[in-house]
Amino acid sequence: MLPDTRTPAERIAAVQRATPSTDDQRAAAEQLLTDMLAAAEQHGVTLADLDWVGDLPGICLDTITRRA
Repeated sequence: MLPDTRTPAERIAAVQRATPSTDDQRAAAEQLLTDMLAAAEQHGVTLADLDWVGDLPGICLDTITRRA
């Protein structure tokens, strides 16, 4: 399987939910994803690694929209 080369913004944009998110929510989710990936990188963990166990972009968007 080829690695996913999409950017955090593209990964957030690809998340599909029954209730659409706003532009502001997607921007906040992208920032959250970017920050979480920066922290993970310090441990040698990539988004490709995280994809094996969960949907981090979806979790970021769900978290942001839940807070709204």
